[in-house]
Amino acid sequence: MGGLIAHAMGLPAKRFVIATNENDAFPRFLATGRYKKIEPSKNCISSAMNVGHPSNLSRVVALYGGIMDEKGTIRKNPDRVKMQRDMASYSITDPETEKTIQKAYKTFKLLLEPHGAVGWAGLERHLNQTPEDNHPDQLCVSLETAHPAKFPEKILELLGIDPPLPSSLKGIEQKNESYEKLNNEYEEFKNYLKDRY
Repeated sequence: MGGLIAHAMGLPAKRFVIATNENDAFPRFLATGRYKKIEPSKNCISSAMNVGHPSNLSRVVALYGGIMDEKGTIRKNPDRVKMQRDMASYSITDPETEKTIQKAYKTFKLLLEPHGAVGWAGLERHLNQTPEDNHPDQLCVSLETAHPAKFPEKILELLGIDPPLPSSLKGIEQKNESYEKLNNEYEEFKNYLKDRY
């Protein structure tokens, strides 16, 4: 969503490739114009993507002139032709995710975790399906928000290596957990922040 807003403000991006795991509500919507939530969401190894009703979808729909209510019903259709011009979307299976982790490491020594592998595989599929975008001068950026060290068992299983822990996470298991409980009231939360910061 942040990228689409930046694009609307002038970011010179040709297209956004939206990769999902098997929770493919958005790729199906972009392709068909029909939206149906996935309930319950499918359990995939890219766990943070196990979303059957993406929270940002109503914002995307609104950005393209449509209206989606809080239940996921589209009350006014967005400009899907413009959406398809700006975005391509692909659903990646768990076996494809695992193969991508292995291929990226073998080919480039690039250590991906499952979410980054979904993004990488979606970009690869897009380039394979759109030869006009698949040339050496085409700059492509694949974003990954998790660290492979968060998935040590999966990386060890697929690559036989234990991903190195970033320095920011070293010793985290020995740190004391600290939290405070607040009532579910805005004023209390507001005062807590004001007093604290």
